[in-house]
Amino acid sequence: MTNGSDACSDAKRTGFAAEWWLAAAGTLVILLVHLYFLNSIGGLWRDEVNSLNVAQGPLQNITHDSFPALFPFLLRLRTSLGAQSDIELRVFGILMGLLLTGAFWLAAWWTRRAPPLWSLALVALNAWVIYYASSLRAYGLGSAMIVFCCAASWRFIQFPNWKTWSLFTLASVLSVQTLYQNPVLVAAICAGACAVALRKKNFRLALAVFFAGLTAAISLLPYWNNLAGISGATMTYRMGFDRVQAMNNLDTLLAYPMPQFAWIWIALAAFVIVRGLNEFFKETSGLTLFAAVTLAVAVGGYWTFLWVAQFPMRPWYFLPPTALAVVCIEMSLPRPRGKFRVPVWAALAGIMAMSGIYSLHVLKHRFTNVDQLAKKVSALAQKSDFVLVTAWPAGLTFAHYFNGDCPWETIPPLADHNTHRYDLVQSAMQNPDTMAPVLAKISATLQSGGTVWVVGELAATKGTNEQAWPGPPPLRRTGWAEAPYFIFWNVQAGDCLLRSPGVRVEMVDPGTNADVNPFECLPLFKVTTGKTDRFAEKIILKP
Repeated sequence: MTNGSDACSDAKRTGFAAEWWLAAAGTLVILLVHLYFLNSIGGLWRDEVNSLNVAQGPLQNITHDSFPALFPFLLRLRTSLGAQSDIELRVFGILMGLLLTGAFWLAAWWTRRAPPLWSLALVALNAWVIYYASSLRAYGLGSAMIVFCCAASWRFIQFPNWKTWSLFTLASVLSVQTLYQNPVLVAAICAGACAVALRKKNFRLALAVFFAGLTAAISLLPYWNNLAGISGATMTYRMGFDRVQAMNNLDTLLAYPMPQFAWIWIALAAFVIVRGLNEFFKETSGLTLFAAVTLAVAVGGYWTFLWVAQFPMRPWYFLPPTALAVVCIEMSLPRPRGKFRVPVWAALAGIMAMSGIYSLHVLKHRFTNVDQLAKKVSALAQKSDFVLVTAWPAGLTFAHYFNGDCPWETIPPLADHNTHRYDLVQSAMQNPDTMAPVLAKISATLQSGGTVWVVGELAATKGTNEQAWPGPPPLRRTGWAEAPYFIFWNVQAGDCLLRSPGVRVEMVDPGTNADVNPFECLPLFKVTTGKTDRFAEKIILKP
């Protein structure tokens, strides 16, 4: 009997040791993948430039970004300590991304005293998570903070005292101070904690959880003017909630590294909720009940938040709820034992291996090529030339990297190219002559023998018909959407260029590099007057 018991104990210790070794190997692969990404990521794209300029500018600039103060403060602190080059800023972003892996380890230890195998395999090694979480934006930090908040809340439920309550409250405040969407997830975590407290009939504990969440909510009061003015300031960006688009962007994260993995997520989430409901009627620690309620409220609440926000969906919006979801899954899944141990570990090892290999394809993509175009134009353009960036958001990237002597402008022309100025775009939409200064500069440059450099694509009318101004916003069908006005401005610029006598267009850079993110991969054209090129329209026009 003793020998059998010792053998069983030895097998158990060996199994747990193998579990830790697998997690350690996965973490090493995560580190190596981040280093690979650092070597290939390239320059900052427009959203990152916006973050940098907000962090380095006056405090009121925070109204021109999508985040509360924590990330801009940390970025400002880092730049004040000497980080100015792209590589130094990229290292800062990589560290923010690696914080998520650290948060997974902390959450697994605080909740189950186990390594975070599922979190590492499904999220931390997900190349798209790495791609967006390690950019110079707040999404990596915000995801790490929401995982930290979830772990701290369970720590408080287990050991309710002033120390753990203060830690939970601090984690909640830091979470909502990182991303504006995190309050929804903090509320879900509080709901899960309250469910456990109420099942235990510990109303004092539930009240303490409520006050922790309330403290986090109160910390957002300094942003009240920002939040209240979102509907007006970003009206041109609020194009409606598209469920199909939202699901496709969520699928970008869940269906990695294979499309079938989305079904694994669905199956695991269903298992968490069913097991949590079953635990409600049993005398247990309440961990799976906490995970089930948190996950269910987070999914419903976050979906409602996206519907209210009415913003076009992007994959990085789903980083925080995905990180929280995998932590809930990790809490609920039993540690593999007996004959299930080896198959489960083999499956996790296979997922990690596939994710690591496929990440070499995903993470070779630069965020932008506009930094390269700006440097190229800086070297080639003369003082008498003019540069036209056809999409105003890309003007942020161009302004950051361009150091030439010639003037430049965007479509539409804006007084500020340091941050996302949707308010200036709204003003431009109300003026039928918005493009007049740009058109005059294009004509003057070509007439004087100068060159117009076009960063981006243009459209033009056929024949002699002119594009009509859409009218003052809001329009009947599209409301405050920018698209009808951008088409109008773009056609105006295209007509001005292509109808100039003797115009010649040369493609300098096609902007079709497969290793650049399509969000900001633009062509570069050189427009001069000289021998007429009858193929000019085919070269410069958007297909």
